[in-house]
Amino acid sequence: MLCSRVFQSSLSPLMDFYWPVRSLWPKVQPLLCQRYLLQRNMLEIKSSLELMEKHKQLIFGEMDYVPASVVIQPVSYTLEKEREGFALALETNDFSPEELSVKQVGRKLRVSGKTEKKQDDGKGSYSYRCQEFRQEFDLPDGVNPETVTCSLDHDWKLHIEAPKNP
Repeated sequence: MLCSRVFQSSLSPLMDFYWPVRSLWPKVQPLLCQRYLLQRNMLEIKSSLELMEKHKQLIFGEMDYVPASVVIQPVSYTLEKEREGFALALETNDFSPEELSVKQVGRKLRVSGKTEKKQDDGKGSYSYRCQEFRQEFDLPDGVNPETVTCSLDHDWKLHIEAPKNP
């Protein structure tokens, strides 16, 4: 018994001291606290989405802006689908053959052209002129996409033709 009293008296100062408690279980919070955290996270997400929307509008606004030096004009064309097949003629007199592109994707034709010209006014300043067009055409039924041909005549007209299947 003597030993137990000694042991008890030696631990009595430590009994008033609280050791940190560690647990392997997750921390339990009341439902109201979890609801508050969820609302706070939702508000943060909402503000992030609003900020992204503002940036998207700025970016698309800049993309829609066309500088005065850039001329965007539709290229005039004549299209025949009825008679002997598919025939397309485009007025491309402002473009060199290297600046024109005709691509076929499935039953669609994508015709585009881009030219940039540097002009000197003779006083030491320069201006740039950029002209670009993109147009897409559907091949009619009865035309084989593998028979499409392109040619550029002496008047700088681009001719795209494809005969109908017999």
